[in-house]
Amino acid sequence: MKILIDTFGADEGSKVLVDGAILALKQKDFIPVFVGNESELEKLIDGKIKDYEIIHTDEYISNDEDPVRAIRRKKNSSLVLAYNKLNEEGYDGLLSAGSTGGLLAGGIFISKRIDGIDRPSLAAPLPSIGAYTMLMDTGANMDCKPAYLAEFAIMGKVFLENVIHIKNPSIGLLNVGVESHKGNKLTKEAYELLSNSKLNFVGNVEARDLFTGKVNVIVADGFAGNIAIKSAEGVISLFKAQMKEVFYKSLKNKLAALAIKDDLAKQMGKFSSQNIGGVPLLGVKSYVYKAHGNSNAIAISNAILGLIEYINMDVINKIQGELND
Repeated sequence: MKILIDTFGADEGSKVLVDGAILALKQKDFIPVFVGNESELEKLIDGKIKDYEIIHTDEYISNDEDPVRAIRRKKNSSLVLAYNKLNEEGYDGLLSAGSTGGLLAGGIFISKRIDGIDRPSLAAPLPSIGAYTMLMDTGANMDCKPAYLAEFAIMGKVFLENVIHIKNPSIGLLNVGVESHKGNKLTKEAYELLSNSKLNFVGNVEARDLFTGKVNVIVADGFAGNIAIKSAEGVISLFKAQMKEVFYKSLKNKLAALAIKDDLAKQMGKFSSQNIGGVPLLGVKSYVYKAHGNSNAIAISNAILGLIEYINMDVINKIQGELND
């Protein structure tokens, strides 16, 4: 199996992508195909990987560029080269920590969409105290039609059934209240579509239930989903900072912190993005994973391993089959 790795876009540079691949190779056998500056990558690899490929380029798509224009004009950018290679036989998946917009545009214009899917979606797993929960979309599609949200639900269902092995996952619609009449035009129409579908739709879900495990898939337009998840990340970061301040306030508190340190670290570890690593771009005809720009080597390793599992479960064909039923 050959996994294409875009080495541009990570906050820590190409090194974190190479180090992540090295860690992943300790658990799974695959051939990493690095897309980036060849001389820099050779120095970073330095004999630590036996079998690999490098596709050389110094060009990449930044976060502040118009993604569609960049995909069309920057033919030698790392994402365009990786997507084109992914269309060739023998290359199985792509991981990038770079531009989300670029990754989405490349999926639409180079890999193409699955028949019957209007908008691909990023599917983000959420830390949960209950059942496994995934949020779709988290920022790939800012303006949505009701039909897009129904498509997100279908893709989420197939992904959870085949990769996470959850039978008949429950679907919820992110809204301002649980009542069926609540929301704006988009959510009201989406509610009706989902209610009349064959999906296990259980109704509206409020943002307060993002982490309670109330449902397995929460669907939302990318604007609302992105605000919800980033607000939650901000609260979690603030909570951690406040806890640290309390623990260092006195000797008594330091001793208390020492006593619960391991249990606290275990619980808070659920909210660490490095344990998830990355998220799939569902709805395109290629296997693509998006990693956080601030990923460390552990996160990249977990993203690669998640991508391999995604590929092995043949999810794309199963999504197509679900749409054809």
